[in-house]
Amino acid sequence: MVTHVIWQKDVTGVDSKKKGSFRSLNGAADENIFTGRASKAGFYCFFKVWRDMPYDAVLDYDGILYRVEIKGSSNSKFNFTRGGRSGRQIKKSKRSSRERILSRDDCDFAVGVDSNNGDCYIIPEDVIEAVNLLNLGTGTLSDFNEKWKLFMPDVTGLSKEQTRDGIADLSLNDLAKLASDLNIGIPKAPIQIPHTRTQITDAHDAAVYTIWSELAKRI
Repeated sequence: MVTHVIWQKDVTGVDSKKKGSFRSLNGAADENIFTGRASKAGFYCFFKVWRDMPYDAVLDYDGILYRVEIKGSSNSKFNFTRGGRSGRQIKKSKRSSRERILSRDDCDFAVGVDSNNGDCYIIPEDVIEAVNLLNLGTGTLSDFNEKWKLFMPDVTGLSKEQTRDGIADLSLNDLAKLASDLNIGIPKAPIQIPHTRTQITDAHDAAVYTIWSELAKRI
């Protein structure tokens, strides 16, 4: 799939003047795209004031505060990890041991920002953990593209706590009841992750993933 590019990049030649600086500048731009898009969608959004804060933004919906981690990409794949970009002082051979998939300790939602056109993929942290892959493509995440209403429990039918804190802590029986209340059918594990060769084999993770993905499809 060819992504339409709606704005120019680095026409001033930042990279040629100072190697590597445009990557950081572009990353900051992706964060600003998210906060601008969130504001246009009607949410209050708070910026981080320091580069090394534990998450990139806070989004407020009706008094519910969500910690948001923002990942930009120009190549149709988002890297939902921490620790992989550790600075030049870390030897390359050690980076893989420091890299890990985002967890609930990091954020409540991850947002993939397409650097080419500004599309935002709104992904509950439960989904990141259930899928358990370092990289997720736009095809895999298509159900979550521009699904800003996932932040709104009065739209999804989840409780405020379930929306913010996730549903992964529920037992399999409670997940089945929640799915029934939401009129969502839970397939038996394993289930296929769209546009990948990977399956979710754990029944609990499969239920969590299915509930969120079905809610995303509805809104």
